[in-house]
Amino acid sequence: MSVELDAVEERIKRLEKYVLGGNVEQQDDEQLIDTMLAVSRKLASIVSKNEKVSAALKRADEVKKYADPLYAESDGFMPVAVKLQLLLSKEEDIKKALNDFHKMNVLKPVLDSQAIQNVPQLENQLYKISFHQESQENKVSSLSDDTYSLIRTYSIFVNDVSQKLAEIEKSITKMEK
Repeated sequence: MSVELDAVEERIKRLEKYVLGGNVEQQDDEQLIDTMLAVSRKLASIVSKNEKVSAALKRADEVKKYADPLYAESDGFMPVAVKLQLLLSKEEDIKKALNDFHKMNVLKPVLDSQAIQNVPQLENQLYKISFHQESQENKVSSLSDDTYSLIRTYSIFVNDVSQKLAEIEKSITKMEK
């Protein structure tokens, strides 16, 4: 705690040095406090003379109340029938959340099982298996590419043979006539 206070105090000293410049001494602090007090009094005097500003400041709590996101759900604003309708409209969501909560409570003991507790020790083995799987996926991808290339070559070969046979058939038909 004292380390945090020291850090805050140091930051305040740096800020004072930045704002006031040079060395900050105790006398300067007293003068600064007196100056700030005088400015505060002048601002209060100006605010009290200006009716619009003082009226706005008096209603600041009211503005804060209306800005609260839960204001619309407060007791005085929303009738009970509307609240009831809101709850009924959310009934399915609430039932689903409750069902999910019960499922989670049933499955929670699984997290305490020995298999889950051993996961940190098995991390190295999991890394090796993942690396091996990635290697095999690369080999399968390469094999798939090679297979596709062979099928394409076979298709071209079959098409060429078919064309040649068709040409031979035409030649034989011409010779027979």
